[in-house]
Amino acid sequence: MGLSGLQANIFIPNELPRRIRESSKHRAEVLVYDALKSQLNLSQRDWVIVHSARWMTKMHAGSAPKTGEADFLLTHPKHGVICVEVKGGKISYSDGQWYSTNRYGERFEIDPFNQVERNAYELARKFDKMKRWSGGSDRDKYAQWVIFPDSTSPANAIYPPEYDSQMVTDQLAMDKLVEGLLEASSFWYGEDGWQHPAAPHARGLLLDLFEKERKFTMPMAADVAGEQQELERLTDSQYSVISAIAGNPRVAVAGGAGSGKTWLARKRAAQLASEGFRVLLTCQSRKLAEHLQSITQTGPNFIVSAYDELLELLSDQNAADDLTKSEYAWRLAALIEKSPELSFDAVFVDEAQDFSAEQWPFVEWLLGSEKQGVLYVFYDDNQQLSDSATVLPENMMSLQLDDNVRTTRAIHKDMVAYYQGQKEQRPRGPSGRSVEKINSEGKLQHCVRRVIADLLKSERFDASDLVVLTPADTASSALAETGLADARKLTDKPKLGTDVLLSSIRDFKGLECSVVIVCEYDQLPTEEAERRRILYTAYSRPKFHLVLIDESKENPSSES
Repeated sequence: MGLSGLQANIFIPNELPRRIRESSKHRAEVLVYDALKSQLNLSQRDWVIVHSARWMTKMHAGSAPKTGEADFLLTHPKHGVICVEVKGGKISYSDGQWYSTNRYGERFEIDPFNQVERNAYELARKFDKMKRWSGGSDRDKYAQWVIFPDSTSPANAIYPPEYDSQMVTDQLAMDKLVEGLLEASSFWYGEDGWQHPAAPHARGLLLDLFEKERKFTMPMAADVAGEQQELERLTDSQYSVISAIAGNPRVAVAGGAGSGKTWLARKRAAQLASEGFRVLLTCQSRKLAEHLQSITQTGPNFIVSAYDELLELLSDQNAADDLTKSEYAWRLAALIEKSPELSFDAVFVDEAQDFSAEQWPFVEWLLGSEKQGVLYVFYDDNQQLSDSATVLPENMMSLQLDDNVRTTRAIHKDMVAYYQGQKEQRPRGPSGRSVEKINSEGKLQHCVRRVIADLLKSERFDASDLVVLTPADTASSALAETGLADARKLTDKPKLGTDVLLSSIRDFKGLECSVVIVCEYDQLPTEEAERRRILYTAYSRPKFHLVLIDESKENPSSES
Protein backbone atom coordinates (compact mmCIF):
# COMPACT_ATOMS: atom_id res chain seq x y z
CA MET A 1 0.00 0.00 0.00
CA GLY A 2 1.41 3.40 -0.93
CA LEU A 3 2.06 5.74 2.00
CA SER A 4 2.28 9.05 0.10
CA GLY A 5 -0.35 11.61 1.03
CA LEU A 6 -1.04 9.98 4.39
CA GLN A 7 -0.20 11.50 7.75
CA ALA A 8 2.68 10.17 9.82
CA ASN A 9 1.91 7.95 12.78
CA ILE A 10 1.84 9.72 16.12
CA PHE A 11 2.93 8.02 19.33
CA ILE A 12 1.92 9.57 22.63
CA PRO A 13 4.35 9.98 24.22
CA ASN A 14 6.78 10.15 21.33
CA GLU A 15 9.45 8.62 23.59
CA LEU A 16 8.76 6.59 26.71
CA PRO A 17 10.06 8.25 29.88
CA ARG A 18 13.10 6.71 31.51
CA ARG A 19 11.09 5.83 34.62
CA ILE A 20 8.79 3.66 32.45
CA ARG A 21 11.62 1.95 30.60
CA GLU A 22 13.47 1.12 33.82
CA SER A 23 10.39 -0.16 35.67
CA SER A 24 9.94 -3.95 35.82
CA LYS A 25 6.20 -3.34 36.14
CA HIS A 26 6.07 -1.85 32.63
CA ARG A 27 8.57 -4.17 30.92
CA ALA A 28 5.95 -5.92 28.76
CA GLU A 29 4.43 -2.59 27.67
CA VAL A 30 7.88 -1.32 26.66
CA LEU A 31 8.32 -4.38 24.42
CA VAL A 32 4.96 -3.71 22.74
CA TYR A 33 5.62 0.05 22.39
CA ASP A 34 8.96 -0.49 20.67
CA ALA A 35 7.58 -3.20 18.39
CA LEU A 36 4.58 -1.09 17.37
CA LYS A 37 6.73 1.94 16.69
CA SER A 38 9.26 0.16 14.49
CA GLN A 39 6.77 -1.99 12.59
CA LEU A 40 3.96 0.54 12.07
CA ASN A 41 6.34 3.20 10.78
CA LEU A 42 7.59 0.81 8.12
CA SER A 43 4.22 -0.16 6.68
CA GLN A 44 1.39 2.03 7.99
CA ARG A 45 0.33 5.67 8.28
CA ASP A 46 -2.56 7.63 9.87
CA TRP A 47 -2.34 5.84 13.23
CA VAL A 48 -2.43 7.53 16.64
CA ILE A 49 -1.06 5.33 19.41
CA VAL A 50 -1.46 6.33 23.06
CA HIS A 51 0.41 4.51 25.79
CA SER A 52 -1.29 4.26 29.18
CA ALA A 53 -4.48 6.09 28.13
CA ARG A 54 -6.65 7.09 31.09
CA TRP A 55 -10.10 8.66 31.21
CA MET A 56 -13.13 9.28 33.43
CA THR A 57 -16.84 8.98 32.65
CA LYS A 58 -20.19 9.41 34.40
CA MET A 59 -23.29 7.37 33.56
CA HIS A 60 -25.51 10.33 34.48
CA ALA A 61 -25.35 13.51 36.53
CA GLY A 62 -26.09 11.86 39.88
CA SER A 63 -23.85 8.82 39.48
CA ALA A 64 -20.34 8.29 40.77
CA PRO A 65 -17.61 8.70 38.13
CA LYS A 66 -15.96 5.66 36.58
CA THR A 67 -12.35 5.54 35.48
CA GLY A 68 -10.82 3.56 32.66
CA GLU A 69 -7.29 2.81 31.54
CA ALA A 70 -5.92 0.99 28.51
CA ASP A 71 -2.30 -0.09 28.23
CA PHE A 72 -2.54 1.16 24.66
CA LEU A 73 -5.25 2.96 22.74
CA LEU A 74 -5.01 3.07 18.95
CA THR A 75 -7.16 4.73 16.34
CA HIS A 76 -7.20 4.93 12.55
CA PRO A 77 -9.80 6.38 10.16
CA LYS A 78 -10.32 2.98 8.51
CA HIS A 79 -9.23 0.44 11.12
CA GLY A 80 -11.11 2.08 13.99
CA VAL A 81 -10.57 2.43 17.73
CA ILE A 82 -8.71 -0.43 19.39
CA CYS A 83 -8.29 -0.93 23.15
CA VAL A 84 -5.21 -2.96 24.06
CA GLU A 85 -4.41 -4.90 27.23
CA VAL A 86 -0.83 -6.16 27.66
CA LYS A 87 0.02 -8.92 30.13
CA GLY A 88 3.61 -10.00 30.66
CA GLY A 89 4.95 -13.20 32.17
CA LYS A 90 3.93 -16.80 31.47
CA ILE A 91 0.18 -16.84 30.84
CA SER A 92 -2.08 -19.74 31.83
CA TYR A 93 -5.80 -20.42 32.15
CA SER A 94 -7.42 -22.83 34.61
CA ASP A 95 -10.93 -23.29 36.01
CA GLY A 96 -12.18 -20.01 34.58
CA GLN A 97 -9.22 -17.95 35.87
CA TRP A 98 -6.30 -16.41 33.96
CA TYR A 99 -2.86 -16.29 35.60
CA SER A 100 0.53 -14.66 34.96
CA THR A 101 3.71 -16.19 36.40
CA ASN A 102 6.79 -13.96 36.57
CA ARG A 103 10.47 -14.92 36.28
CA TYR A 104 10.61 -15.63 40.03
CA GLY A 105 7.83 -18.20 39.84
CA GLU A 106 5.28 -15.93 41.51
CA ARG A 107 1.78 -16.44 40.11
CA PHE A 108 -0.82 -13.68 39.94
CA GLU A 109 -4.48 -13.72 39.01
CA ILE A 110 -5.21 -11.56 35.97
CA ASP A 111 -8.34 -10.71 34.02
CA PRO A 112 -7.13 -9.40 30.62
CA PHE A 113 -10.25 -10.03 28.56
CA ASN A 114 -12.75 -8.59 31.03
CA GLN A 115 -10.44 -5.61 31.51
CA VAL A 116 -10.17 -4.81 27.84
CA GLU A 117 -13.91 -5.34 27.33
CA ARG A 118 -14.84 -3.05 30.22
CA ASN A 119 -12.40 -0.37 29.10
CA ALA A 120 -13.62 -0.49 25.51
CA TYR A 121 -17.18 0.02 26.71
CA GLU A 122 -16.31 2.90 29.08
CA LEU A 123 -14.18 4.52 26.40
CA ALA A 124 -17.14 4.41 24.01
CA ARG A 125 -19.26 6.20 26.61
CA LYS A 126 -16.54 8.84 26.96
CA PHE A 127 -16.33 9.39 23.21
CA ASP A 128 -20.11 9.55 22.80
CA LYS A 129 -20.18 12.69 24.96
CA MET A 130 -17.70 14.54 22.75
CA LYS A 131 -19.26 16.96 20.27
CA ARG A 132 -17.32 15.69 17.28
CA TRP A 133 -18.17 12.06 18.10
CA SER A 134 -21.70 11.50 16.82
CA GLY A 135 -23.62 8.46 15.73
CA GLY A 136 -21.84 5.91 17.92
CA SER A 137 -24.56 3.54 19.06
CA ASP A 138 -22.64 0.22 19.16
CA ARG A 139 -20.71 0.91 22.34
CA ASP A 140 -19.73 -2.73 22.87
CA LYS A 141 -18.21 -3.08 19.38
CA TYR A 142 -14.95 -1.16 19.91
CA ALA A 143 -12.07 -3.45 18.94
CA GLN A 144 -10.36 -5.26 21.79
CA TRP A 145 -6.84 -6.67 21.51
CA VAL A 146 -4.87 -8.64 24.12
CA ILE A 147 -1.09 -9.06 23.79
CA PHE A 148 1.02 -11.63 25.68
CA PRO A 149 4.57 -10.55 24.67
CA ASP A 150 6.35 -13.07 26.95
CA SER A 151 4.17 -16.13 26.49
CA THR A 152 3.53 -18.56 23.64
CA SER A 153 0.06 -19.99 23.12
CA PRO A 154 -0.14 -23.80 22.98
CA ALA A 155 -0.51 -25.31 19.52
CA ASN A 156 -4.19 -25.38 18.50
CA ALA A 157 -5.12 -23.55 21.71
CA ILE A 158 -8.85 -23.41 22.35
CA TYR A 159 -9.94 -20.18 24.08
CA PRO A 160 -12.95 -19.97 26.37
CA PRO A 161 -16.11 -19.55 24.29
CA GLU A 162 -16.48 -15.83 25.10
CA TYR A 163 -13.06 -15.04 23.54
CA ASP A 164 -11.47 -15.61 20.14
CA SER A 165 -7.89 -16.24 19.07
CA GLN A 166 -8.09 -13.30 16.64
CA MET A 167 -8.23 -11.03 19.72
CA VAL A 168 -4.83 -12.28 20.91
CA THR A 169 -1.20 -11.86 19.87
CA ASP A 170 1.49 -13.86 21.67
CA GLN A 171 5.28 -13.89 21.80
CA LEU A 172 5.66 -15.86 18.56
CA ALA A 173 3.80 -13.17 16.62
CA MET A 174 5.59 -10.12 18.14
CA ASP A 175 7.62 -9.67 14.97
CA LYS A 176 4.34 -9.52 13.03
CA LEU A 177 2.55 -7.18 15.40
CA VAL A 178 0.99 -5.08 12.64
CA GLU A 179 -0.62 -8.20 11.18
CA GLY A 180 -2.08 -8.97 14.62
CA LEU A 181 -3.36 -5.40 14.88
CA LEU A 182 -5.10 -5.52 11.51
CA GLU A 183 -6.50 -8.98 12.27
CA ALA A 184 -8.04 -7.72 15.52
CA SER A 185 -9.51 -4.75 13.65
CA SER A 186 -11.04 -6.99 10.97
CA PHE A 187 -12.42 -9.34 13.61
CA TRP A 188 -14.34 -6.50 15.25
CA TYR A 189 -15.18 -4.26 12.30
CA GLY A 190 -15.33 -6.68 9.36
CA GLU A 191 -13.46 -6.64 6.08
CA ASP A 192 -15.00 -3.31 5.08
CA GLY A 193 -13.34 -1.62 8.04
CA TRP A 194 -14.66 0.83 10.59
CA GLN A 195 -17.84 2.55 9.40
CA HIS A 196 -18.40 4.89 12.34
CA PRO A 197 -19.68 8.41 11.34
CA ALA A 198 -16.90 10.00 13.37
CA ALA A 199 -14.14 8.12 11.56
CA PRO A 200 -12.69 11.28 9.93
CA HIS A 201 -12.39 12.87 13.38
CA ALA A 202 -10.90 9.90 15.24
CA ARG A 203 -7.31 10.97 14.85
CA GLY A 204 -7.97 14.57 15.91
CA LEU A 205 -10.07 13.44 18.85
CA LEU A 206 -7.30 11.36 20.36
CA LEU A 207 -4.80 14.15 19.82
CA ASP A 208 -7.13 16.61 21.58
CA LEU A 209 -7.68 14.25 24.49
CA PHE A 210 -4.18 12.94 25.06
CA GLU A 211 -1.65 15.21 23.34
CA LYS A 212 -3.10 18.73 23.33
CA GLU A 213 -1.12 21.04 25.55
CA ARG A 214 -3.11 22.43 28.46
CA LYS A 215 -1.95 25.78 29.71
CA PHE A 216 -3.48 26.83 33.00
CA THR A 217 -3.10 30.57 33.25
CA MET A 218 -3.91 33.12 35.89
CA PRO A 219 -6.36 35.80 34.67
CA MET A 220 -4.50 39.04 34.20
CA ALA A 221 -6.65 40.81 36.78
CA ALA A 222 -5.54 38.34 39.44
CA ASP A 223 -1.95 38.55 38.27
CA VAL A 224 -1.83 42.34 38.55
CA ALA A 225 -2.99 42.23 42.18
CA GLY A 226 0.57 41.39 43.20
CA GLU A 227 1.92 44.04 40.84
CA GLN A 228 -0.41 46.59 42.44
CA GLN A 229 1.06 45.88 45.86
CA GLU A 230 4.55 46.28 44.47
CA LEU A 231 3.72 49.63 42.85
CA GLU A 232 2.09 50.86 46.05
CA ARG A 233 5.22 49.95 48.00
CA LEU A 234 7.42 51.76 45.49
CA THR A 235 5.19 54.85 45.52
CA ASP A 236 5.22 54.95 49.32
CA SER A 237 9.01 54.94 49.20
CA GLN A 238 8.91 58.18 47.17
CA TYR A 239 7.43 60.02 50.14
CA SER A 240 10.76 59.94 51.93
CA VAL A 241 11.98 62.42 49.31
CA ILE A 242 9.24 64.90 50.22
CA SER A 243 9.71 64.35 53.94
CA ALA A 244 13.36 65.30 53.63
CA ILE A 245 12.46 68.79 52.37
CA ALA A 246 9.27 69.31 54.38
CA GLY A 247 10.73 72.43 55.96
CA ASN A 248 10.97 74.28 52.65
CA PRO A 249 7.71 76.13 51.80
CA ARG A 250 8.36 76.53 48.06
CA VAL A 251 9.21 73.38 46.11
CA ALA A 252 8.97 72.46 42.43
CA VAL A 253 8.87 68.68 41.96
CA ALA A 254 9.80 67.44 38.48
CA GLY A 255 9.46 63.96 37.06
CA GLY A 256 8.20 61.97 34.14
CA ALA A 257 4.86 60.25 33.95
CA GLY A 258 4.65 57.47 36.51
CA SER A 259 7.07 59.05 38.97
CA GLY A 260 4.33 59.43 41.59
CA LYS A 261 3.94 63.21 41.45
CA THR A 262 0.16 63.25 41.85
CA TRP A 263 0.29 60.74 44.70
CA LEU A 264 2.93 62.83 46.48
CA ALA A 265 0.89 66.01 45.98
CA ARG A 266 -2.20 64.40 47.57
CA LYS A 267 -0.15 62.85 50.38
CA ARG A 268 1.61 66.06 51.39
CA ALA A 269 -1.55 68.18 50.95
CA ALA A 270 -3.59 65.82 53.16
CA GLN A 271 -0.84 65.83 55.78
CA LEU A 272 -0.81 69.63 56.04
CA ALA A 273 -4.64 69.71 56.15
CA SER A 274 -4.53 67.29 59.10
CA GLU A 275 -2.16 69.70 60.84
CA GLY A 276 -4.69 72.55 60.60
CA PHE A 277 -3.60 74.22 57.39
CA ARG A 278 -6.19 75.45 54.90
CA VAL A 279 -5.10 73.60 51.77
CA LEU A 280 -5.90 73.73 48.06
CA LEU A 281 -4.98 71.03 45.56
CA THR A 282 -5.59 72.30 42.04
CA CYS A 283 -4.85 71.60 38.38
CA GLN A 284 -6.03 72.78 34.98
CA SER A 285 -7.89 69.64 33.90
CA ARG A 286 -11.45 69.31 35.15
CA LYS A 287 -11.40 65.55 34.56
CA LEU A 288 -8.24 65.20 36.63
CA ALA A 289 -9.78 67.35 39.36
CA GLU A 290 -12.91 65.18 39.37
CA HIS A 291 -10.72 62.10 39.71
CA LEU A 292 -8.73 63.64 42.56
CA GLN A 293 -11.96 64.57 44.31
CA SER A 294 -13.24 61.00 44.00
CA ILE A 295 -10.14 59.47 45.63
CA THR A 296 -9.39 62.17 48.23
CA GLN A 297 -11.03 62.73 51.58
CA THR A 298 -11.58 66.47 51.59
CA GLY A 299 -13.16 68.82 54.12
CA PRO A 300 -13.75 72.50 54.93
CA ASN A 301 -9.99 73.08 55.14
CA PHE A 302 -8.97 70.79 52.27
CA ILE A 303 -10.31 71.71 48.84
CA VAL A 304 -9.66 69.90 45.58
CA SER A 305 -10.72 71.85 42.50
CA ALA A 306 -9.85 72.62 38.90
CA TYR A 307 -8.36 76.09 38.69
CA ASP A 308 -11.11 77.46 36.43
CA GLU A 309 -13.80 76.25 38.86
CA LEU A 310 -12.34 77.93 41.95
CA LEU A 311 -14.14 81.23 41.49
CA GLU A 312 -17.53 79.56 41.49
CA LEU A 313 -16.55 77.26 44.36
CA LEU A 314 -15.28 80.04 46.63
CA SER A 315 -17.91 82.66 45.81
CA ASP A 316 -21.00 80.47 45.32
CA GLN A 317 -21.57 82.49 42.16
CA ASN A 318 -21.59 81.20 38.60
CA ALA A 319 -18.49 82.33 36.74
CA ALA A 320 -19.34 83.64 33.29
CA ASP A 321 -18.23 81.17 30.65
CA ASP A 322 -17.18 84.00 28.32
CA LEU A 323 -14.52 85.34 30.69
CA THR A 324 -11.03 85.41 29.22
CA LYS A 325 -8.26 83.76 31.20
CA SER A 326 -7.00 87.17 32.23
CA GLU A 327 -10.44 88.41 33.32
CA TYR A 328 -11.00 85.20 35.29
CA ALA A 329 -7.64 85.56 37.06
CA TRP A 330 -8.26 89.19 38.07
CA ARG A 331 -11.76 88.40 39.32
CA LEU A 332 -10.40 85.50 41.43
CA ALA A 333 -7.67 87.76 42.84
CA ALA A 334 -10.25 90.45 43.67
CA LEU A 335 -12.33 87.87 45.55
CA ILE A 336 -9.32 86.81 47.67
CA GLU A 337 -8.42 90.46 48.39
CA LYS A 338 -12.00 91.25 49.41
CA SER A 339 -12.40 88.09 51.49
CA PRO A 340 -8.92 87.14 52.82
CA GLU A 341 -10.50 84.34 54.86
CA LEU A 342 -10.91 82.48 51.56
CA SER A 343 -7.17 82.38 50.96
CA PHE A 344 -5.11 79.25 51.61
CA ASP A 345 -2.17 78.43 53.83
CA ALA A 346 -0.87 75.91 51.30
CA VAL A 347 -1.43 75.50 47.56
CA PHE A 348 -0.49 72.33 45.69
CA VAL A 349 -0.51 72.44 41.88
CA ASP A 350 -0.55 69.20 39.89
CA GLU A 351 0.37 69.09 36.19
CA ALA A 352 1.98 72.49 36.66
CA GLN A 353 3.36 72.49 33.11
CA ASP A 354 -0.20 73.33 32.01
CA PHE A 355 -0.03 76.77 33.69
CA SER A 356 1.31 79.77 31.77
CA ALA A 357 3.75 82.36 33.07
CA GLU A 358 0.89 84.90 33.24
CA GLN A 359 -1.16 82.66 35.56
CA TRP A 360 1.44 82.03 38.27
CA PRO A 361 1.12 85.44 40.02
CA PHE A 362 -2.60 84.80 40.40
CA VAL A 363 -2.04 81.24 41.64
CA GLU A 364 0.29 82.66 44.29
CA TRP A 365 -2.36 85.28 45.15
CA LEU A 366 -4.47 82.36 46.46
CA LEU A 367 -2.02 82.33 49.41
CA GLY A 368 -3.21 85.85 50.30
CA SER A 369 -2.15 89.28 49.24
CA GLU A 370 1.23 88.81 50.92
CA LYS A 371 1.72 85.59 48.93
CA GLN A 372 3.20 83.91 51.98
CA GLY A 373 2.55 80.25 52.59
CA VAL A 374 3.36 76.85 51.24
CA LEU A 375 3.51 76.42 47.47
CA TYR A 376 4.31 73.04 45.95
CA VAL A 377 4.13 72.55 42.19
CA PHE A 378 4.41 69.16 40.48
CA TYR A 379 5.21 69.02 36.79
CA ASP A 380 6.26 66.64 34.04
CA ASP A 381 9.68 67.72 32.83
CA ASN A 382 9.34 66.05 29.45
CA GLN A 383 10.54 68.77 27.08
CA GLN A 384 8.07 67.63 24.42
CA LEU A 385 4.95 68.25 26.47
CA SER A 386 4.35 71.68 24.96
CA ASP A 387 5.69 73.95 22.25
CA SER A 388 7.05 76.35 24.87
CA ALA A 389 9.27 75.62 27.84
CA THR A 390 7.61 75.16 31.21
CA VAL A 391 7.71 78.34 33.31
CA LEU A 392 7.42 78.02 37.09
CA PRO A 393 7.08 80.52 39.96
CA GLU A 394 10.27 82.16 41.13
CA ASN A 395 12.38 81.15 44.11
CA MET A 396 11.36 77.50 44.08
CA MET A 397 13.52 74.72 45.44
CA SER A 398 13.88 72.05 42.73
CA LEU A 399 13.37 68.36 43.35
CA GLN A 400 13.79 65.71 40.66
CA LEU A 401 12.01 62.32 40.71
CA ASP A 402 13.93 59.91 38.51
CA ASP A 403 12.06 56.65 39.16
CA ASN A 404 8.98 55.36 37.35
CA VAL A 405 6.99 53.70 40.14
CA ARG A 406 3.55 53.54 38.49
CA THR A 407 3.93 51.26 35.49
CA THR A 408 5.42 47.92 34.63
CA ARG A 409 8.82 47.83 32.96
CA ALA A 410 7.28 46.49 29.76
CA ILE A 411 5.09 49.60 29.43
CA HIS A 412 7.93 51.89 30.47
CA LYS A 413 10.04 50.56 27.60
CA ASP A 414 7.52 51.79 25.00
CA MET A 415 6.70 55.00 26.86
CA VAL A 416 10.28 56.15 27.47
CA ALA A 417 10.93 56.34 23.72
CA TYR A 418 8.85 59.54 23.77
CA TYR A 419 10.38 61.02 26.95
CA GLN A 420 13.02 63.74 26.75
CA GLY A 421 13.24 65.08 30.27
CA GLN A 422 16.15 66.39 32.29
CA LYS A 423 17.17 62.89 33.39
CA GLU A 424 16.50 59.44 32.02
CA GLN A 425 13.79 57.71 34.00
CA ARG A 426 14.60 54.50 35.86
CA PRO A 427 11.92 51.79 35.68
CA ARG A 428 11.33 50.38 39.16
CA GLY A 429 8.05 48.50 38.70
CA PRO A 430 7.47 44.80 38.12
CA SER A 431 8.36 43.29 34.74
CA GLY A 432 4.74 42.99 33.58
CA ARG A 433 3.53 41.58 30.27
CA SER A 434 4.56 42.70 26.82
CA VAL A 435 2.76 45.60 25.21
CA GLU A 436 0.11 44.09 22.93
CA LYS A 437 0.24 45.37 19.36
CA ILE A 438 -2.66 44.48 17.07
CA ASN A 439 -3.50 45.24 13.46
CA SER A 440 -7.26 45.68 13.17
CA GLU A 441 -7.07 45.11 9.38
CA GLY A 442 -9.70 47.76 8.74
CA LYS A 443 -12.20 46.33 11.23
CA LEU A 444 -11.55 48.65 14.16
CA GLN A 445 -14.88 48.34 15.98
CA HIS A 446 -14.87 44.55 15.70
CA CYS A 447 -11.28 44.41 16.94
CA VAL A 448 -11.97 46.71 19.91
CA ARG A 449 -15.05 44.68 20.87
CA ARG A 450 -13.00 41.47 20.80
CA VAL A 451 -10.16 42.92 22.87
CA ILE A 452 -12.54 44.34 25.48
CA ALA A 453 -14.53 41.09 25.67
CA ASP A 454 -11.33 39.14 26.28
CA LEU A 455 -10.17 41.54 29.00
CA LEU A 456 -13.53 41.39 30.77
CA LYS A 457 -14.28 37.68 30.44
CA SER A 458 -10.97 35.84 30.15
CA GLU A 459 -8.75 38.25 32.06
CA ARG A 460 -11.47 39.08 34.64
CA PHE A 461 -11.05 42.85 34.71
CA ASP A 462 -13.91 45.13 35.72
CA ALA A 463 -15.18 47.65 33.19
CA SER A 464 -13.76 50.45 35.34
CA ASP A 465 -10.27 48.95 34.92
CA LEU A 466 -10.31 49.74 31.18
CA VAL A 467 -10.12 52.87 29.10
CA VAL A 468 -9.95 53.31 25.32
CA LEU A 469 -7.95 56.38 24.26
CA THR A 470 -8.16 58.12 20.93
CA PRO A 471 -6.29 61.15 19.51
CA ALA A 472 -9.66 62.38 18.24
CA ASP A 473 -12.40 64.13 20.17
CA THR A 474 -14.76 61.46 21.45
CA ALA A 475 -17.70 63.03 19.60
CA SER A 476 -15.95 62.52 16.24
CA SER A 477 -14.39 59.15 17.06
CA ALA A 478 -15.50 56.15 15.01
CA LEU A 479 -15.72 54.29 18.32
CA ALA A 480 -18.18 56.65 20.01
CA GLU A 481 -21.11 54.79 21.59
CA THR A 482 -19.92 51.45 20.22
CA GLY A 483 -22.06 48.60 21.52
CA LEU A 484 -20.22 45.91 23.46
CA ALA A 485 -21.23 42.49 24.71
CA ASP A 486 -23.60 42.10 27.68
CA ALA A 487 -25.44 45.37 26.92
CA ARG A 488 -22.30 47.42 27.62
CA LYS A 489 -21.21 50.50 25.68
CA LEU A 490 -17.96 52.23 24.87
CA THR A 491 -18.79 55.81 25.77
CA ASP A 492 -17.37 59.04 27.17
CA LYS A 493 -20.11 58.96 29.80
CA PRO A 494 -19.93 55.39 31.10
CA LYS A 495 -22.47 53.91 33.46
CA LEU A 496 -20.47 52.93 36.54
CA GLY A 497 -19.67 49.23 36.70
CA THR A 498 -21.15 48.51 33.27
CA ASP A 499 -19.76 50.61 30.44
CA VAL A 500 -16.17 51.16 29.31
CA LEU A 501 -14.77 54.68 29.13
CA LEU A 502 -13.84 56.19 25.78
CA SER A 503 -11.69 59.29 26.20
CA SER A 504 -9.57 61.56 24.10
CA ILE A 505 -5.90 61.32 24.99
CA ARG A 506 -5.92 65.02 25.80
CA ASP A 507 -8.74 64.69 28.34
CA PHE A 508 -7.07 61.70 30.02
CA LYS A 509 -3.84 63.60 30.65
CA GLY A 510 -2.80 63.23 34.30
CA LEU A 511 -5.08 60.21 34.83
CA GLU A 512 -4.21 56.53 34.98
CA CYS A 513 -5.92 53.18 34.49
CA SER A 514 -5.04 49.52 34.91
CA VAL A 515 -5.45 48.76 31.21
CA VAL A 516 -5.25 51.29 28.37
CA ILE A 517 -6.24 50.58 24.76
CA VAL A 518 -4.94 53.14 22.23
CA CYS A 519 -6.75 53.37 18.87
CA GLU A 520 -7.28 55.54 15.80
CA TYR A 521 -3.64 56.24 14.95
CA ASP A 522 -4.87 57.74 11.69
CA GLN A 523 -6.22 60.66 13.78
CA LEU A 524 -2.77 61.61 15.09
CA PRO A 525 -1.44 64.99 13.92
CA THR A 526 1.11 64.91 11.15
CA GLU A 527 3.43 67.36 12.89
CA GLU A 528 6.09 65.13 14.48
CA ALA A 529 6.63 66.92 17.79
CA GLU A 530 2.90 67.12 18.51
CA ARG A 531 2.44 63.49 17.51
CA ARG A 532 5.16 62.40 19.93
CA ARG A 533 3.65 64.50 22.72
CA ILE A 534 0.28 62.80 22.30
CA LEU A 535 1.78 59.30 22.19
CA TYR A 536 3.85 60.03 25.30
CA THR A 537 0.67 60.99 27.13
CA ALA A 538 -1.21 57.92 25.88
CA TYR A 539 1.52 55.36 26.57
CA SER A 540 2.13 56.72 30.07
CA ARG A 541 -1.48 56.24 31.25
CA PRO A 542 -1.63 52.44 31.91
CA LYS A 543 -0.34 50.81 35.05
CA PHE A 544 -0.38 47.14 34.08
CA HIS A 545 -1.23 46.55 30.43
CA LEU A 546 -1.08 48.55 27.21
CA VAL A 547 -2.87 47.52 24.00
CA LEU A 548 -2.10 49.35 20.74
CA ILE A 549 -4.60 48.85 17.90
CA ASP A 550 -3.57 50.22 14.54
CA GLU A 551 -5.42 50.06 11.22
CA SER A 552 -2.38 50.50 9.00
CA LYS A 553 -0.45 47.67 7.39
CA GLU A 554 2.15 47.74 10.15
CA ASN A 555 1.47 47.52 13.87
CA PRO A 556 2.28 50.59 15.96
CA SER A 557 5.76 50.58 17.37
CA SER A 558 7.94 52.75 19.54
CA GLU A 559 10.19 55.27 17.93
CA SER A 560 13.78 55.81 18.90
